[in-house]
Amino acid sequence: MNDKEKAFMIGLEKLTRETGIEISGCGCWNCRAPFLSNLDDKELVPEAGYGFGVTGEILWIAPSDRYSWREFSTSIVKEEEK
Repeated sequence: MNDKEKAFMIGLEKLTRETGIEISGCGCWNCRAPFLSNLDDKELVPEAGYGFGVTGEILWIAPSDRYSWREFSTSIVKEEEK
């Protein structure tokens, strides 16, 4: 991932936290991706964020989704601490 892509992912996380709305999609041609979904408080915990799924699709990953957390939490893009 290059610097521009990382900055985009970090900005997207900030927007999601401000609005409570995630943008996601599975990457197929049938699901009308991308789509918007409302998140609840259990999905907006500090450790959650955007990462990548099986096919490289961008998705919001939170501990409340046990499968996604177990499989993809290491891909979450976060701003580096100063």
